Amino acid sequence: MTREKGTQKARRPSRIKTPEAIFLGQLATQQSSKYRVAQGFAVLFAVSLVLQAWALANVFSDMALHQSFSISLLVVGLLALLIRALANFGRERICTSASRDIRYGLRRQLVSHLTELGPARTRIEEDAALSTRVYEQVDALDDFFSRYKPQVFMVTLIPCVILLSVVSISWIAFFVFMLTAPLVIIFMIFVGHKAAQANRRQFNVLAMLSNQFMDLNQGLAELKRLNRTTEARGRLSDSATAYQKTTMGVLVLAFLSTATLELFASLSIAMIALYLGLGLLEILPWQVGSAPVTLTQAMFLLLLAPEFYLPLRQLGNDYHAKQKAEAAATDLLEILDARAHATAAEEREPVAQSNLASMVDQLTSIRFHNLSWCEDGRYRFSPISAVIHQGQRIWLSGESGVGKSSLLHLLLGFEEDYQGQLLVNGKPFHEVSLAAWRAKLAWLPQTPEWVNGSIRRNLLLGIETPSEETLQAALVESQCDAFIRQLPAGLDTKLTELGAGLSGGQMQRLSIARALLSKANIWLLDEPCSGLDKETAQAVLATLKRVSKGKTLLIVSHDTHPILWADKHWVLNKGGLHEQPIQAIA
Repeated sequence: MTREKGTQKARRPSRIKTPEAIFLGQLATQQSSKYRVAQGFAVLFAVSLVLQAWALANVFSDMALHQSFSISLLVVGLLALLIRALANFGRERICTSASRDIRYGLRRQLVSHLTELGPARTRIEEDAALSTRVYEQVDALDDFFSRYKPQVFMVTLIPCVILLSVVSISWIAFFVFMLTAPLVIIFMIFVGHKAAQANRRQFNVLAMLSNQFMDLNQGLAELKRLNRTTEARGRLSDSATAYQKTTMGVLVLAFLSTATLELFASLSIAMIALYLGLGLLEILPWQVGSAPVTLTQAMFLLLLAPEFYLPLRQLGNDYHAKQKAEAAATDLLEILDARAHATAAEEREPVAQSNLASMVDQLTSIRFHNLSWCEDGRYRFSPISAVIHQGQRIWLSGESGVGKSSLLHLLLGFEEDYQGQLLVNGKPFHEVSLAAWRAKLAWLPQTPEWVNGSIRRNLLLGIETPSEETLQAALVESQCDAFIRQLPAGLDTKLTELGAGLSGGQMQRLSIARALLSKANIWLLDEPCSGLDKETAQAVLATLKRVSKGKTLLIVSHDTHPILWADKHWVLNKGGLHEQPIQAIA
C-alpha cells in the first residue's frame, strides 16, 4: 500500500514517464546505496580505461619509432588493465546483488498482496497465470536492474570522459564521435519499441499456456474418461507453438538490434581510422604535407574509439531488457493496483483494537441492512437485509450468479467496497480488526486449497500447533481417522496441491478437521458438496451437522443438496433475500 501511494504521488508531476517506468524507478531506489557503489566502480573503470589507452599508445608508438619502449609505461598500462577488470567485476557483482534483492522483495510483496486479495485475485487472472507473473515476469526484471540501469550511467560517463580526453587532441575526431553517437541511440530506441510489443505478446501467450496446462492437469482424469485427451493435447500443442513463435520474434528483434548497432559502431570506428591513417600519411585533402596528430596521439585515439562506442552498443543490446521489464511491469502493476477498490487491513481505524477483538470473541449478531455490492455498474448481489444470531446455522441457496459467494467474500473481509451496512454486534464492519475477525472464522471453499506437504502440515498450516490428543479428537469428530489409518504413512502421507490420492469426500472431511482445529466459532462454507455424488454429499453434510453444533454457520448450497438441519433457509435472487421454510424443501 505504501508503494501505491508513492506511485500516485509520482504520477502527478510526471507527464512523460509511464507508470511502468515510475514503478521500476521506485524499485531501483530500494537499492540506491548499492547502485552508488556501482557508480563508484564505474568512475574507477573510466579513469583506468583512459590511463590504459595513454600508456599503451606511448608503448606502441615507441616500439614503432624507436624499436624500444618504457617498461614503466608498460607496467602502468597493465596495471590500469587489471584495475579496469577488477572495477568491472565489482560493478557487475554489486548490480547483480541489487537486482536479486529487488526481485526477492517484489516477489514477497506480490505473494503477500495476493494473499490479502484472497478469492478476489481471480478477477485479475487464473492462478496459473498469476504464478507465471510472480515467478517468470519478476525474473524478467533481472536484466533491467543488473545490466540496463547501471549501463545507463556508463553510457553517460565513459563517452563524456573520452570526449574530454579527445577534444584537446583532434577536433575532427571529437565531431565524428558527437555526430555518430546519436545514430546508435535513435535506432536503439526504434527497435526497442518493437521489442516491447513483442515481449507483451510473449507474456500474454505464456499466461494462456500456463492456464491451459493447469486446466489440463486438473481435468486429466475426466478427459481420459471422456476419451478427449487427443483434442486437449492438440490445443496445448497449438499454444506451445504460438509461444515458440512469439519467443523467436523477440529473438529476431534482439539480433537485428545488435547487428545494426554493430554496423553503425564499426562504420564510425572506420571513419576515425581512415582520418587518422590519411593524416599520418599527410595526404588529407585539406591538410596536404602535414599530419594533424602525432603517432602517439593517433594510437591513443584508435584505442579509445572502440571504447567510446562499446557502452552505446552494450546499452543497445540491453535496451530490449528495458522494454521487456516494462512489459512485465504492466502485469505486475495490475496485481499491485488490484487493491485500489478496497481498504487494506492496516489502514483501518486503530480504534480500541483490544475492545474490538473482545467484541468478536463475544459475537452476538451479524446484521445486513440494505447491504449490496455494485461493481462497475453491475450488482454482484441486490440489497439485502437480514440478521444472523450467535449459534444460528443458516442455509443460503439461490441460482448461480446471484451473489452467494460474493456475500461470503464480504464476510471474509476481502472486499470492502460495498453499499449499505454490514454490522458485527451492532458495530460497522470496517471498524472491526480484520486479524481478530479472521481468527474466529473458518472458511471452507468449493475446492479446498492445499500445499505440497504432509496431511499433518496441511491440517496445522496457519494455526498454533495443538496437542496430539486434540489433533486426534478433531480427526475422529470429522470422521477422518478411519481413512487416514489406512494410508501408508498416516498423517505423514504426502499431499499435492490437487490432493492426489484422496477422494473429494475425504478432502472435504480434512477441511472440516482443519476448521475444528482452528477453534473458529464462525464457519463460512461455499458449496462444500460441489462435485460430490449424492451419497458422499449426504455423508459430508451429516458430519457437518454433528460438528457444527454451537457454531455460527452460513453455508451456501444448491437445492440439490438441501441442508435440512439448518435453523433457517435463505433464498437469494435478483429481488433480494427471502426466508423460506425448510419444511417446504423437505
